[in-house]
Amino acid sequence: MRRRTILQWPLLAGAAGALPILTASPALAVETRPCLLVSGTDFDKLRGRAATEPWKSWRSAAISRAGWEYVANPDASARSKRIAEIASYSSLAYILDAGENAPVHAQKVLQMVGRLRQEISTPGVINKTQWGGTVPQANALFHLVLGLDVVYAALTSSERATAETQLGEIAAIFADFASFPSWTAAPIGAYGTWLAYRVTGGGDTADLAALGRTIGELEKHLQSVMGKSGAYLAAPTYVGHRLGSPGDRDPKSYFVDVLSREPTLYSGVPGYRNYYQDPHYQKAIEFYAGYLTTPVTRRLPRRRLTAEANVTVRGGKYAGDPGESGGLLHAKVDEPDFTRECYLRFDLGDLTADQVVTVRLRLYVKEVGADGCRLEVSQVGDVWPENVSWSGRPAAKALLGTWIPRTRFVAELDVTTAVRDALTTGSRKFSVGIRSTVAGAERFAQLFSRQPNTPDEANSVPRLLVNTTTDVVARDEYTFGDSATIGGAVSRSARTYSAYRFSTAAGSNAAWSLNRVTIAPLPMMTTYALTAQAPSPTVAVPSRVFPDAGAWFLQNSHDQRALAGALWNAVKDGGHQHRDTNSLHLAAYGEHVLRNSGYNGYPHPAVGFTYAQIRDLAVLSNTGLIGYEPSFADFAPPSLNNHVRTYGAGIVEDLMWGGIDYATGDSGGALPNGRHRRSLVFVHPNTGTQGYWTVFDEFTEVSGAGPVGLAWHPNSASDPAADPAMADYTFPVDVDPCTDTGVKLTAFLATPPSQVHVKSGPLADWTDGHLGRYLYVTYPLDAAARKNAVTVLFPSDDVHPKAAMSRVGGTGYSGASITHTSGHTDYAIESNGSPEITIGNVTWQGWAAWYRTTGGAAADTVDVTNYLVRKGRTLRWREYGFETDSYVSILAKGRGGQLLNTTGRDITVTFHHPGLSLVRFGGKPAASPASGSGWRSVIVPTGRVVFELVTT
Repeated sequence: MRRRTILQWPLLAGAAGALPILTASPALAVETRPCLLVSGTDFDKLRGRAATEPWKSWRSAAISRAGWEYVANPDASARSKRIAEIASYSSLAYILDAGENAPVHAQKVLQMVGRLRQEISTPGVINKTQWGGTVPQANALFHLVLGLDVVYAALTSSERATAETQLGEIAAIFADFASFPSWTAAPIGAYGTWLAYRVTGGGDTADLAALGRTIGELEKHLQSVMGKSGAYLAAPTYVGHRLGSPGDRDPKSYFVDVLSREPTLYSGVPGYRNYYQDPHYQKAIEFYAGYLTTPVTRRLPRRRLTAEANVTVRGGKYAGDPGESGGLLHAKVDEPDFTRECYLRFDLGDLTADQVVTVRLRLYVKEVGADGCRLEVSQVGDVWPENVSWSGRPAAKALLGTWIPRTRFVAELDVTTAVRDALTTGSRKFSVGIRSTVAGAERFAQLFSRQPNTPDEANSVPRLLVNTTTDVVARDEYTFGDSATIGGAVSRSARTYSAYRFSTAAGSNAAWSLNRVTIAPLPMMTTYALTAQAPSPTVAVPSRVFPDAGAWFLQNSHDQRALAGALWNAVKDGGHQHRDTNSLHLAAYGEHVLRNSGYNGYPHPAVGFTYAQIRDLAVLSNTGLIGYEPSFADFAPPSLNNHVRTYGAGIVEDLMWGGIDYATGDSGGALPNGRHRRSLVFVHPNTGTQGYWTVFDEFTEVSGAGPVGLAWHPNSASDPAADPAMADYTFPVDVDPCTDTGVKLTAFLATPPSQVHVKSGPLADWTDGHLGRYLYVTYPLDAAARKNAVTVLFPSDDVHPKAAMSRVGGTGYSGASITHTSGHTDYAIESNGSPEITIGNVTWQGWAAWYRTTGGAAADTVDVTNYLVRKGRTLRWREYGFETDSYVSILAKGRGGQLLNTTGRDITVTFHHPGLSLVRFGGKPAASPASGSGWRSVIVPTGRVVFELVTT
């Protein structure tokens, strides 16, 4: 590779950037080109990778796409995106498609430099207040700098000088980071990469200082959006795109790789950081790689067929009139003159029967009459004009199904068999008719047609969603803040493939997240060069608590049907957040069983709810509220006593031991009129017992009147089966299902509520929003103006039956017994902490307890295999258990466990166990002031200890 000098740019004093004025300046030490993301000595190794997957496919795709031509799209952001991709594909093809084609690829990179310079000079293309006027252009600059670094040797000195001048002029626009009100990581990464090019090409001391300041700006940005734990305190969808750009915002993600690949290049840069070795950033990538995605995998439909024709026909005296194809579709049965039916036809294109996996008909209901209606959907003939009349309407062939719709309902019907049969007989069309079967003036339905009246209605047109054998599979994500279950970056980002560069845990987490995923990242330089080893699943992502962000509890499994859940509680606003402190997202048996309001893209509404409602109203996510009026209209939840900010006080307690995970989130100042502490307990599945979750909610420091309320949002569009009412509510998980095993979620209200309301709320997703049905459950305050409540969230399906659940309660406590088919009975109980409570010959005292019993209820046979006590003084059965004269949180199984002392001082805890001779803390004998036959008192220091009971 050649060595070179570089034209120098004077820098503004005190500024981060350069001015576009050329001066002659002596070059400093010059590095071999390329050096930013790859070196020349890497070329043979990079070419060698193409012998195996995934590099083989990436190479082929990159060379093919390097032949793309620039397209003058009317959208400026799309033009910049095209420039970035062509530059990256061409520079990678320059390496992999060596020989006579290499100069062609080099010239393509050079052409794209000129294209971007032309773009930047066009008025309005750079708009610092718009994402589309900032990030795509910064992304293009980033890839062009990397591309110039790679193809440098193939250019003449004149071509290099021209390209460097043009890139310098472009880079100067991004130098003033403070002038970008948002998306600052993109200008920082793009301009920083330009400075890295200058520094490694013989830049002067001013370049070194400017790069140092840029790294400092990156650090300031990261500190503003990340917690000390390494968690990125923003919505999972946004975090995925920020830390793992899928190709359209790469300077945000891969500037750290430019800095870290070869640290010796930047030995003179003040404040330099090697992010591959930075503990804080390593934790961030571990968070990205393992805790944004759920176990749920989804086959993404590549074919979303919009109706090619639709019409409403009217009977009676209008039977001969042409039907109406614009506006809304109508279904109503009344007097003949007022009776309407609607018809839709879809073109199946080149689809074949053997390709079809599933087909769903999806229609969006705008409004339903006051008295409701019942819709019947039938397959009809395919030959009819879009202005067909009632008299000429197509005849029904077969009944496909029925709906009982609601306003803003998203109606779906499985039509797989009918479509497959149509294809088998050679038909290229599929048509349906919809009619109401219950008469009445107020028994009608209006549906959105294929001609949307507004841009926001474009996602509500009638569709056939076709899953085929060629579909790709991706992992779904958690719905906290501006996040959807689908469309996340982790499954399709090159960063997931290169996460191993930061830590072994990050690589392991990434391999778990990519397991069963078939969607491919873009074959860009950042993908191919940074991936030196194919992800191979080893260990599953473990449960982990990020105290300033939340708790993620996962079953130890690589199966997409594994259970997983998260409790979200960020300690500051990291951007793209909702008012959803202490919210939950749960997955089980291949489905999301509990989820939050979601995201349909800024600033778009979903199913009748505005973006502001989805973002700001806590009741639309799985949260707790105080004094929130429960009788509100579904589409108009009030703002009075809503959450007042997007963050809380984080996770304040956590214990994990023996198949039980526990964490408590504190609302801090999120609620205007009190404090909400929520404890999530995940009971891992085991032989003979199924996995589930118990939630303990505690409301304290309440100012003003109650009631307190809990919102539970299953991933369901259907009303629950209540058996009995006010206690046991089972929802079918029927929103965008990934499985066919009848997954359900039961919300068992162990603490008796005062009211239970079934309401409609948004389950927003990219292009696929649904109107869900959820519970809003209220409880009265007690005499001390506080309230505790226990809820058991139990998933089930065709293979995993629902456990038998019953309430247990008495003066000062309430809870549930959960009896499994194996005979094990679990207890989940809350209390105000003052009484000693005996249930089933187990006595305990504390704020909350969960324990598992075997051996029946008799005093001489009952055994407790696992137990958790939150802020408790005792739990005893037979000759076993513990007690303290203070309080402690404890999680135990058999003769071991964890203790958490949050009193701020040493306390004494007495353990009881037959033959007890020693207690160890962290493997060392604990200080013991007293002991006797079968018991031993120990001094527990403040903080967390792992204990072991040693018996003789």
